[in-house]
Formats: sequence, structure tokens, C-alpha cells
Amino acid sequence: MSVAGEILRAYKGPRASMQRRLDEHPGEERLLIFLVVAILLFFVARIPNLLANSTLQATEEISNTAIFVTNLVASFFFAPLLFYGVASVSRIISKLFGGSGDGYSARLALFWALLVVSPVALLSTILQSVFPVLWLATALPVVMFLLFAFVWGACLSVAEGFRSPYLPSVAIVLTVFAVTIVFRVLIIG
Repeated sequence: MSVAGEILRAYKGPRASMQRRLDEHPGEERLLIFLVVAILLFFVARIPNLLANSTLQATEEISNTAIFVTNLVASFFFAPLLFYGVASVSRIISKLFGGSGDGYSARLALFWALLVVSPVALLSTILQSVFPVLWLATALPVVMFLLFAFVWGACLSVAEGFRSPYLPSVAIVLTVFAVTIVFRVLIIG
């Protein structure tokens, strides 16, 4: 089945979809393609906000194009590194909870979850453009994060061999917490 069809099937059953991905055992190059396509779709979903914000942030020294290109480079260069790091941290935390997967399966779970949720980000942008209501602009990112956490939890539970999807959800919360702490300590100071 095509990747687009498999993404649609993943909305019906993310655990079964992840199991099919594990059985298929795509190579590292395919995982990178999953990640890059997901990042591309998320970037396209952010374009209306980027254009609106770049107009507000532009000065005489910094043009709209420079702000846009900076975001493009950050999305395609730094985001993959960040996601590889998050997958590694999620693997370590899952191992603390008795996970039996490996780094490959943790990366596959995260990248597949990102790819599955990315079309919903496009839909969210369309809805926000058609219905520019404040509560919708506030609610949709929360719904997007909850959907991502659910899909990633389901995928991670299969990848790590957990029977319950709730334990990976705890691992995801701890991963987000750990990444936030590391970011604050190392980057912000």
C-alpha cells in the first residue's frame, strides 16, 4: 500500500500501522524520508504564519525573505537533528520503563508519528485561514499536540514492546520534560 494510504489507515489504528511499518523494516534512508516529508508538510502549514510574522518583524536591515529563509534552513537542518535527539531520549526513557526496542524502532515510531500527524497540520492551517476565530487558533494547536502524543504513544508502545499505550505516554511526557530541562540548561543558561 502507498504511504498516503497507510497514513489514512494509521488514523484508524496507529498501533496496527506501526506494526506494519516494523514488519516492513524500512531502511534508515526511508526513515529520513519520512522525517523530511513530515518537516516539509509542517513547514508548508506554517507558511501563512511565517509570512504574517515576517512582515511584522522585518526591518530595514532584515528583509521578509531573510526571515523566511532563516526559518526554512532551521526547519530542514536543525529540526532533523532535534528529532533524532528526541528519539534517542525517548528510547532511553522507555528503556527505564522496561522497553525492549532499539534506537531504530524509537526513530521509526517518532518519524512515523510525525508523518501521520503532518496532514492534520495542513488541515489545521486551512481551518484557521477560513475561520479566523481566536478560540480556534488557541484550540487547534492543543488538539494537534494531543493527537501527536496519542499517535506517538501508540507507535512507541509497539516499538518498545509495551502492551499498554499508557506507559509510553508517561515516557513521552518524561521525554518532553527532559528535553525542556536540557534546552533550558544548555541553551538558555
